Amino acid sequence: MPEKYKFDITYVYGNGRKIKLESKNPQGKEFFYGYPYFLNKGYKLNILETNNATDLDNSKFTKIVLRFLDKYLSKLTKLTFYLKSLITKQAIADLYNSKNIVTSNHGIGMTLFIYVKIFKLFRKINYIVIISGLFAMKQTNIVSNILRKIVLFLFLSTVDRLIFTNRSEYEFAIKNYEKFNDRFVCIPFCLDLEFWKPSLDLEITEKEGVLFIGNNGHRDFNLVVDIAEKLPNIEFTFITKIIKDEDIKSDNVKNIMGDWNANYLSDEEIKNFYEKARMVILPINNTLVSSGQSAGLQSASVGTTVLTSKTIGFWDYKSYKDKDNIIFLENNNLDLWVNKIEEIYDDTDLLSRISVNSKKLVVEEYALEIFDKELEKCLIL
Repeated sequence: MPEKYKFDITYVYGNGRKIKLESKNPQGKEFFYGYPYFLNKGYKLNILETNNATDLDNSKFTKIVLRFLDKYLSKLTKLTFYLKSLITKQAIADLYNSKNIVTSNHGIGMTLFIYVKIFKLFRKINYIVIISGLFAMKQTNIVSNILRKIVLFLFLSTVDRLIFTNRSEYEFAIKNYEKFNDRFVCIPFCLDLEFWKPSLDLEITEKEGVLFIGNNGHRDFNLVVDIAEKLPNIEFTFITKIIKDEDIKSDNVKNIMGDWNANYLSDEEIKNFYEKARMVILPINNTLVSSGQSAGLQSASVGTTVLTSKTIGFWDYKSYKDKDNIIFLENNNLDLWVNKIEEIYDDTDLLSRISVNSKKLVVEEYALEIFDKELEKCLIL
């Protein structure tokens, strides 16, 4: 007799997705990781978020225990856990009654895997974790490294599909964790091109200034500030919550508070900034994390040239070629970045060629429909 489940899929997101899904404002659907697609197909869906637990959901004792576990598991392993903000009796019941569980990052995946491992003793549950940066963890002390390896082994033994949105990290994992290769799937991060398509018909000469956007800790924020200081004749726009007004050293910078989860700016406003900029700069520290991937794709989709660091974690060296559909910088040397921006800022032929080629690449390889259909292959439905 087939097992009965309340939900076909339970999505477990970071904070803020429910509000965005309920919003009537135009927006990209890429950070919902297939939810709208599966909803339209009639599947029974459920959502949990990392702000799921309220003061009324758990007893005082339970909250103390979960807070303690969050703190000391994180301290011992240098990993991120969301037990206090995610786990309730109702959440556990929902997860147990889900045929598929999809988490939007590995921190949530790590938080839930012990529960899923126990659930699997009693019923079939398909556990899918979408990751970016799981294998970019820095080495720490001996105790933390040993505990982290144990947790990672148990986690990888529990997950059914680990979805890499970054080809570089996927290739690293395939090479270094061969025992689990059958669980690894590479599905590049994709964009909702119904939203992220050009709205303004601007020539390169009509675009002005340089845009920097993002909050990921792997971006080189100090370098961005120094670049702007060295180029006083070019206007810069920063959209971030990391760089404060007092950090800026020059008068040619417009500093705007930005955080996707907090909704400081709408997707339409962000898209407008992308379209009006002559170029987007994304200086990234050399890490396996594909920092800047969504910003780079969004910029390319509206035809604005991206300059980014050539790191070990860049999302797809197979498809991206320097001076064809992107500009790569070999390192984060200040003079190198300043000279490159000066060199190409008025090179309208180069910027026009990159604009055309980058838009074409996004349409061919990074359309959201590709991600949705590939994710569907990983589900049990």
